[in-house]
Amino acid sequence: MFDANAGGPVDASYKLGAGDQLVLILSGDVEAAYTLDVTREGFVVIPVVGTVPVANLTLGDLDVLLRARLQRVYSGIGSSTRFSVSVARLRSNQVFVVGDVQQPGSYRISSAGTALTALYAAGGPSERGSLRQVEIRRRGKPTQRFDVYEYLLRGDAGGDVRLENGDVLFVPTHGARIRVSGGVLRPATYELRQTESLDELVASAGGFTDDASRRRIRIQRI
Repeated sequence: MFDANAGGPVDASYKLGAGDQLVLILSGDVEAAYTLDVTREGFVVIPVVGTVPVANLTLGDLDVLLRARLQRVYSGIGSSTRFSVSVARLRSNQVFVVGDVQQPGSYRISSAGTALTALYAAGGPSERGSLRQVEIRRRGKPTQRFDVYEYLLRGDAGGDVRLENGDVLFVPTHGARIRVSGGVLRPATYELRQTESLDELVASAGGFTDDASRRRIRIQRI
């Protein structure tokens, strides 16, 4: 499963929004814990402190803002009084998966969900779909392309971006496909990008086996 946990955890770059639920804990001279729901207007209400706008802030930004706001009420913040804030429940985002996928449509996924989460929810690419050029569109403009091979074959999830509400995941038709067989570690059919060479194709197939003859590589083109 590629679905993100509805309760987190999330990192400091997570962007807050309406529907999230936060937990604020004070310890030391002041002992208190507050459950804070982010309202539709994008703020939370902290007893004694008042309203704090949090919409579109990252969790790291919120930590800085809360320190300043809490110091107005609790003089010991940073010394005798400590605080921590975390996300207890994540909101859900509506995203759209279109193109050559098994089940195109609108999906509600966790706000910590990524391109892989949405692709998995739609059943993955169809027989005609590409795994190399998955496109993320935000506010009508392409923002990034995600190569699923980087994740599946090399464990690199750097291109698997976190989706926002209203994002569109578009899966185009696949490019050239090459069948690799014989003395390689992962014989299979691979999708090839236009800029890739024979060396990169063999690398995707795991490289040569120990008993492979590198002097005799046969290419059959139909």
